[in-house]
Amino acid sequence: MPANRPQTRFLLRGSVLLVSLLLIWWFFLVNPLLSFLRGAVEVSGSVFYGGAARELVSETPSGDWSFRVPMEIVLPPSPQQPTGALVHSIDFDMPRSDVTAFTFSLPVFWAIVLAAPGIRRAWWPLIQGTMLVTILEIVLVVCFVEISAHKVAAQLYPPQGETASWLLRFGEYMVVNVIPYAAPFLIAIALHRELRWQMFRWGRP
Repeated sequence: MPANRPQTRFLLRGSVLLVSLLLIWWFFLVNPLLSFLRGAVEVSGSVFYGGAARELVSETPSGDWSFRVPMEIVLPPSPQQPTGALVHSIDFDMPRSDVTAFTFSLPVFWAIVLAAPGIRRAWWPLIQGTMLVTILEIVLVVCFVEISAHKVAAQLYPPQGETASWLLRFGEYMVVNVIPYAAPFLIAIALHRELRWQMFRWGRP
């Protein structure tokens, strides 16, 4: 039992901190984080897509995000358009609740680091990890936008095979359901030496 006490104390502190930080996040931080995330995605889009991404993301009156992803697609002839058509961009909306999920990793990471032993030694990992988690969230949103655009394009253009379809589904699953929830734990363990030692006896005490 004595060997399990650090883990037990960590879980208790982490649970209390997680609930408290999630309440703060929901009532006070969601809107500022979404504004920052939108600005960062616009900047990233201008780098990734160039000048064609001037209207990459906009906010609808309901709070949802509307995307216009530059993408050149030549549609095959159809009864409606015998000569085919050229599409210059893919438009789709992203519900506010889905966008908010990409800011969830920050309070989880804060709770993990602050629950670790040695609060004075946690500030530098906290600052480093916050920067890493923020960058990761921006990258995940950009990846999600790109995957969603290709999924919409696949509905307009004849499917290119099961492999491409599976890769899109797998990429969306990782970006939405795996990486945002696993990353805070992995980043905290990688940056916080005391946490690694107390929880797993890795490295030096």
